[in-house]
Amino acid sequence: MRFRYRLVDRIPKQMEEGIVYHTEEFELAGLLCACGCGHRITLIVPDSHRVWEEGGYATIRPSVGVFDAACKSHYVIRAGNVQWLRAFSGAQATKIMQRQIARHASQDVKPTSWLRRSAAILPLFVKKLLAALLGRSSR
Repeated sequence: MRFRYRLVDRIPKQMEEGIVYHTEEFELAGLLCACGCGHRITLIVPDSHRVWEEGGYATIRPSVGVFDAACKSHYVIRAGNVQWLRAFSGAQATKIMQRQIARHASQDVKPTSWLRRSAAILPLFVKKLLAALLGRSSR
């Protein structure tokens, strides 16, 4: 089977085998596992994977590792062709997933607390208050 590339607005709920769906707006790609087990795979693009079209066929880099399905498939798709790779051991899969989670967590924007937001605007508020008070007293 060769994987076709399809640029979409949204990843469909029902995907077809042999198609890599890519939404640039949401930076995601989706496909059904190449082994035929029907497992749905979602890739975060460009954070964890790159997906592009070559002559109507999909290329995905780096490899696709299926850690959350019974098949434990591991492969690369290049110009639509599936190149099978050795499956990851359980320990390797755990280590890779932990690194990915840590990378995502480190890139998350941390919300600013109300205390820090208040401290940031306090000097401006005091300055305006003083200007208003001093402006009145000089009259």
